[in-house]
Amino acid sequence: MRNREVHHRVKRIFLCCVMFILPAGAWALPYSSILAFGDGLSDNGDADGFGIDRFSNGPVWVEYLSDAGHLNAPLLDVAFGGATTGYDNPAAGNPVTGLNWQVDYYLANFSAMVGPDTLVTIWAGANDLFLGRSYTGAASNVELAVLKLASAGFQNFLVMNLPNIGLTPALRGTPAEVGAMLWSRAFNDELAAGLAALQIAFPRVNFYTLDTFSLLNEVMADPPTYGFDNVTGMWTNRPPGDTSTYLFWDRVRPTTEAHKLVADYAAAAAIPVPEPAALLLLGSGLLGLAGFGKRLK
Repeated sequence: MRNREVHHRVKRIFLCCVMFILPAGAWALPYSSILAFGDGLSDNGDADGFGIDRFSNGPVWVEYLSDAGHLNAPLLDVAFGGATTGYDNPAAGNPVTGLNWQVDYYLANFSAMVGPDTLVTIWAGANDLFLGRSYTGAASNVELAVLKLASAGFQNFLVMNLPNIGLTPALRGTPAEVGAMLWSRAFNDELAAGLAALQIAFPRVNFYTLDTFSLLNEVMADPPTYGFDNVTGMWTNRPPGDTSTYLFWDRVRPTTEAHKLVADYAAAAAIPVPEPAALLLLGSGLLGLAGFGKRLK
């Protein structure tokens, strides 16, 4: 019993001491705001003032990412449903609102609204696939958007790759499934190479990524572990009284529950590594605590 009391006492002292060992900045929330670009996966619907509902049955991932349970930072959402990685949005019959148009429009009109400590999120490319455009061109467009924003002084980017679009209800089990999978994978490879080059060009900028391709494959392989009952059907077509947790909202887009899962992983991916000085202080403190624990024993 005495050993257990000593253990709990050491644990409480440890937690208190670590709080004092690390500088305040190590515990502070990392970003002042979140700036989102992309397509319907990031479009927060009516919240953008354009009278368009979300393309899901609830909040999308960047909304969850900004909430108190994740990064707790204000969200400025510039994404448009149907956007390509270029300038156009054929799904909406619009020659503008594509990813690069969003970036240019933001930089020309709203660049003073957020600071360099903002987290910029970018998720686009699926609509290029649906339109039969090349994966190389789509990846290059995303890289161009990042280049513009990095050149404008933004320091933190979370760039999402594409999930395996062949697994969506629209394509799963069709002759197009394999082609969509290969396109998604090739796009991701091109994007990864482009981001690596940008990291060399901007060594002080933080480029974070989330591998949604692997994440979707894992969810599809073991749905219950991730909280899903139905990973092949569509929430929009659910039968009356069906209370199952669906992965897909419609033919290609995820439910809000899936968006929440993405936000959980995105938040973890975008948390900065502590500065070396903070780690040095933590290491020194832990050595001292180790000695203190021995004396207690």
